[in-house]
Amino acid sequence: MKALLSRPSAPLFLLTALCLTFWSRVLLTDQVLLPGAMLRGFAPFGNDPNAPWTILQWDALAQYFPWRHYAAQSLRGGEIPLWNPFQFSGTPFLANAQSAVLYPLNLPFWIFDTARAFGIAAFAHSILASFATYFLARRWNLSRAAAVVAATIYTFCGYLSAWALLPTLFATASWLPLCLLLFEKASDEKSGAASFFLALALGSALLAGHAQIFFYILLALALRQPFLERKWRGLAILCGATLLALALGAAQLLPTLELARLGHRAGGPPTLADWEFWKPRALQGADWPSLLVPNWPMSWGSLNENFGYLGVGALGLGILGVFFGIEERKKARKEEFEGDLPKKSSFLAFFLSSMPKNYAFTLAIFGLLYALATPVSQFFFFNAPGVSQMGGTGRALLLWSLGVALLAGFGLDLGRSKIKSALFPIAALLFVGAELFFNAFSTQPTAPRAWIYPPTQLTTFLAQNSAPDARVLFVTPKNAWLPAEALARGGRNHPPGVLPPNGAMVYGIHDVNGYDSLSPRVYRAWVGGENGGPSPQLNGNMVLLESPSPALLDSLAVRYVVTPQGLAPETAPGRKILSVNGADVWQREIGGALRASGASFTPGWKAGKYQPETFRLGGFVSLCALGFVAAALVFKRKTWHNTKERQ
Repeated sequence: MKALLSRPSAPLFLLTALCLTFWSRVLLTDQVLLPGAMLRGFAPFGNDPNAPWTILQWDALAQYFPWRHYAAQSLRGGEIPLWNPFQFSGTPFLANAQSAVLYPLNLPFWIFDTARAFGIAAFAHSILASFATYFLARRWNLSRAAAVVAATIYTFCGYLSAWALLPTLFATASWLPLCLLLFEKASDEKSGAASFFLALALGSALLAGHAQIFFYILLALALRQPFLERKWRGLAILCGATLLALALGAAQLLPTLELARLGHRAGGPPTLADWEFWKPRALQGADWPSLLVPNWPMSWGSLNENFGYLGVGALGLGILGVFFGIEERKKARKEEFEGDLPKKSSFLAFFLSSMPKNYAFTLAIFGLLYALATPVSQFFFFNAPGVSQMGGTGRALLLWSLGVALLAGFGLDLGRSKIKSALFPIAALLFVGAELFFNAFSTQPTAPRAWIYPPTQLTTFLAQNSAPDARVLFVTPKNAWLPAEALARGGRNHPPGVLPPNGAMVYGIHDVNGYDSLSPRVYRAWVGGENGGPSPQLNGNMVLLESPSPALLDSLAVRYVVTPQGLAPETAPGRKILSVNGADVWQREIGGALRASGASFTPGWKAGKYQPETFRLGGFVSLCALGFVAAALVFKRKTWHNTKERQ
């Protein structure tokens, strides 16, 4: 292993080869990084009751593919996609941060086929995560072999592997190691260049689109600050870089804040009832084996956001890394006793020293405690603005995964000091890699490109005939989104329905339903008032109308109602005009009621055009911040050159 990694660039080539191997299925074959088989459970794609179904990864097709496809079409047409006319009778698009229209590393989605871009983007972010973790570990004085192992564990851990199909979370999480690396460099070095690069990295993580993971990155940096040698400088840099990052991302941040104020998640301060709702959805005791055993059945009945698999090898090396810290503590106490150190050190002082392994241990334990819905996560739930409106606490397993990965690097170096064999690091890398690759290949669904939203007779007809004044209602039941619910509803493994929420976007069909984490609150209340609520109990982000009144359909300008074949609409069926692909299309006459659209519930319309002031202001602030960073870096570079010439 030492000979293999003797050249400085060799570890990077090795990590690149591992990333290529990991993503080879979706880079070198006809497969794409999307769970295409799940589409077969819906009409018009087969209506197969036994199609596979995974709650966590379904969003890749329900949200991210339609959104990326629509954004790519708009940008290629020379238009910034501020508005989406195909969901919720029209709704803001860019303002939802998960659209990630302004994120630089989403370029593959804008220039390649959307489905294939999922794999290309995943590969690019794996390179980012692996290189940054490697350099962070090397900064911590780990050997090259140990740094490669740490990078391998984090980059291919079960958490990131499972979330890779959902690009906003995966992309945001990939920036965590680089942000930590730049934070340390900025805190230790006199040059301010690293501080500006930290702001750029944080700004990129913000634009990647997942607010909850961005919050966890900030928590990871805040946890690092007490372990720095120059603590006050670190605190100042963290605050300054965060503010500059927010300014860089203002073009996205300001519209998102405006939409969040109007969205269904907006409300008063969190209550104890809110916390009690989230607690059962946190990491449970029954989920603990999933940290070690791939494909362990999760408490929700399928793979979900509490999945944090690392494997026996990574956890074993991580435990060795903890013992590495214990040995150093014993050594420090011995030196203190013999007079080599001042006799004022305490355990707390030692623990909060600049020794990185102490931070890695803290990061891992903090992430695990947060995921378990302990008082740690409860504190932030009630006291950090917006946290109560985010997803489940299990997503904090991101911090656990990076902490264990870095501890495993220390563990490998401790093992090398005890086991004098060149084969030990090679065996460790092979064992850890085999576990993580096996987990990914068994839990990460792919599909042939042709399976992803293929054209059908049904979708072609509706795309040709739907319009803002002739919308479509796809009748999809609100229940049966959990496997247990589906089984109770006729023995299905897959939820029933016609064209999943947001699928209409792919074909340019104007739909009154939709799926969005920031759906307009007033629209939801209006359409759900007579429908027993607009959303499934499991997922409040969906709007699925099952039995709307004729008056509501008229006001929404619904001309076509699409039902599963053989099932007539419960109200105002109209005239059946088409029966194809497992679905029936009913055409209805629209009454003379006032037409409604998403514009009725969203400020920012000017002469029929959506022009939110928040985007204009945010764009101006972002450009100013970017210009400031560019000027500062140019100034730093010139100063460095002048200093070098004088020397």
